Amino acid sequence: MKLNLRSILPLLAGVAVLYSACTKTGVNSKSDSSTTKVSDNVASSAIADNLAKSLAGSFGGASVNDGVTPSTNATSSKLKVQSTYSCGFYVDTSLNVVFNQGDTLKATKTGGTKYYFVCDGNKTVGYDSVDSLNTVGSGPGYSFVYNIVQKYKVRGLNTNNSNFSLDGPMKAYIDNEYTKYKTFSRVHNTYTFTNLYVHGDDNFDITSGTATFRSEGKTNGGGWDYSGTIVFLGNHKAKLTFLNKIFLIDLITGTATPA
Repeated sequence: MKLNLRSILPLLAGVAVLYSACTKTGVNSKSDSSTTKVSDNVASSAIADNLAKSLAGSFGGASVNDGVTPSTNATSSKLKVQSTYSCGFYVDTSLNVVFNQGDTLKATKTGGTKYYFVCDGNKTVGYDSVDSLNTVGSGPGYSFVYNIVQKYKVRGLNTNNSNFSLDGPMKAYIDNEYTKYKTFSRVHNTYTFTNLYVHGDDNFDITSGTATFRSEGKTNGGGWDYSGTIVFLGNHKAKLTFLNKIFLIDLITGTATPA
């Protein structure tokens, strides 16, 4: 699990562009022949972006790129290992990490983490986690709130743990407001992952597995409330289905295109 707030910096510009662009699509609260189609495309793009960044740990919490040994030693001095490192319990219920970049970006991460590392002998082969993290910050012309809750079960599947499985629910509530563009976005997603198979030697490609999700979102242009399914296809792709419509997600770029 990585708590480095610097990981937030590169994604903010992209999110700002995505959601300021959403206000130019012509979506509004009025019903017309084009509203449903455009709204579905906007929603699928927001769901894809949220999924890709949440799995990568960009908003905080555990990342699939950590494998079976999240980097708990790369956090604040408050964190304490309560048994042999990487074997047994690791708990911090009072995180309070502050990050400032000059006078431009300010962010505070609070919450708690609980990990139980599973070992075979002295070798870590997986972990069970409960993360609940809240990040509040602001920069020139924007502010954001990221609320992440993860309850993961991760297990190694081969001798060097380069292949591993991931199961469990995740909540990723991402709120952004841009005063410069007078726009805002709220994307509140919950997922339940089942039998995700991650191939670490191939840039942590999720080669199989499924998820159910619910996405509630709102921008200046309108809102949505959709439930559906996600099937992970390998090659960093996933199939997103809701309202009997199918979209292909690129898990590297976080984009969605109609299938």
